[in-house]
Amino acid sequence: MSGTDRKIVGIDYLRAIFSVAVVAVHLGYVFPSAIFDEQAYTTHAFGWSDFVNFYVLCLAVPVFILISTYLYSLKPTDTGALLRRLGRIVRLLVFWSLAYQIFFFTGYGFLKQTPRDPEGLAVFLLTAGNTVYYFFIALAVVTVVTHYAKRWPSGVVWGLFVITTVLVGVLPVAHRALGPEDQTTAVRFLDLHANPLNFLPLAFAGVGLARLTRAEANATLGRLALGAVVLAGASAVLDWTYYVDPLFFTVNQFAIPAYTRPSLIFLAVAVLTLAIRWRGGGNRVIGFMARHSLAVYCLHPFFVPVKYKMKDVLHLTGVAEVVLPLVVVLALSYAASLVLPWFLRDEVIR
Repeated sequence: MSGTDRKIVGIDYLRAIFSVAVVAVHLGYVFPSAIFDEQAYTTHAFGWSDFVNFYVLCLAVPVFILISTYLYSLKPTDTGALLRRLGRIVRLLVFWSLAYQIFFFTGYGFLKQTPRDPEGLAVFLLTAGNTVYYFFIALAVVTVVTHYAKRWPSGVVWGLFVITTVLVGVLPVAHRALGPEDQTTAVRFLDLHANPLNFLPLAFAGVGLARLTRAEANATLGRLALGAVVLAGASAVLDWTYYVDPLFFTVNQFAIPAYTRPSLIFLAVAVLTLAIRWRGGGNRVIGFMARHSLAVYCLHPFFVPVKYKMKDVLHLTGVAEVVLPLVVVLALSYAASLVLPWFLRDEVIR
């Protein structure tokens, strides 16, 4: 049975796993290493927590975007379908970014936080008001590119995947070339996590993978997964050598780019390709987590402050400091995702 007429269970697993990863990122990553310390990053040695933080947790957003472009590419769509999809993305963007701003800045106090200069205002809007909901802006941009890329020959699609992946790799280099002397908002946006260019290759990868799925080209998918893993490993060398620079603390919590890394593009392709080929069965827990993955993404920022309350009250340290807040924030997010549909339209919660 082809990928167009069966449920792809592997994608449910990706949604479940990476919805947890998103929450972990916004709770402060897992046992941050010296790469997070502006004073000590030069002493950093790559360790297991770096692998988890930068190649599992940071992989969540690229994987979610690639899943979206892949599933969009599997279905026949016209301009009307594109507009309906963009309409839903915009509703999610506007509702949740405004809800977040109003919730954390006491009503309309967030208006005082809005930049007045044109450059700052543009970045403020592109980052959805400096919230996690920048994801929906990137998704809208990539969806439009995917829609039109579906009409192009496969050679062109994969060629553009290569070109845009190289572009992602060049953006941190361009930032460094401009140097600390030029740290305007526009320059810092080059490798900011919210830059839609970080995810542009995923539009072409989604189209290419969908075509291989429809053709049931399993052998080709297998070779593609292996090649993507090799390229991810090779390009990861850049992450810990050439890309390490204190300049990146101006846009991140650490001395390397967050999403402006080709290694994440290749790894996302490998992960989704393996999920497409996976033939195992699902289960109720994974199914529940997958169905509520969007709701968890939208809701969890409202519960992140619980971590600091727990740390102060329970004096958490070590593994407990990582695990307990994660479990509690996830539980609260799932609970809210079950209750809020009684009060909110499905378009902004599911």
